[in-house]
Amino acid sequence: MKKEYKPLGLYIHIPFCKSKCIYCDFYSLPNSEEKMDRYVSVLCRQLAEIAPRAAAHEVDTVYFGGGTPSWLGEKRLRQILKTVEKRYRLAKKPEVTLEANPDSAGDWKVLRTLRRAGFNRLSLGVQSADDEQLKILGRPHTFAQAEEAAAAARRAKIKNLSLDLIYGLPGQTLESWKETLEKAAALSPEHLSCYGLKVEEGTPLATRVEAGEALPGDDLQADMYLWTVD
Repeated sequence: MKKEYKPLGLYIHIPFCKSKCIYCDFYSLPNSEEKMDRYVSVLCRQLAEIAPRAAAHEVDTVYFGGGTPSWLGEKRLRQILKTVEKRYRLAKKPEVTLEANPDSAGDWKVLRTLRRAGFNRLSLGVQSADDEQLKILGRPHTFAQAEEAAAAARRAKIKNLSLDLIYGLPGQTLESWKETLEKAAALSPEHLSCYGLKVEEGTPLATRVEAGEALPGDDLQADMYLWTVD
């Protein structure tokens, strides 16, 4: 009789970023490239150490989140995934997701290398199609780079593309949100993740809001949400 294994998802946190966005309260380390190799070494060691606890499980999803995992570089990412493959029992076709910012995911050859290594889903942090809104948020990319990254993913034959978008941004109107959503949908992603902006205590955004910067009100954010659903 074939042994039944419980499903298991692995979340692997990559805390490195090119820069930190004004709304972010996740643990992340901008401008810390000198720590990357040591972090990967320790992370792989920890993955090996805790693997026996997963002996009764089968990994069906592996999610590289952050931070900006794509900022880590393809060699380090492949090293981590190889450790997972070596130490854990994987499902026949696990979903392996890489979060990426568009500015660090525009090289289709790198994406092809990652796909061949086992990464089969790309989650792009697009957030807005309005470059002015991106600047306000402290995002390190333009929407043109998001379009280039989506095209690079397809050229690399990544068949599962997800785009993250945020509504309720400073100065955002219902019309500008509609434009963002329509431009994102035009990239034909398999999935859209649309989030309402949340002001987290201690972030630069919170300081600006406390100083009087206005955000779209609850009714307008509700209209944005309902239009998105429609």
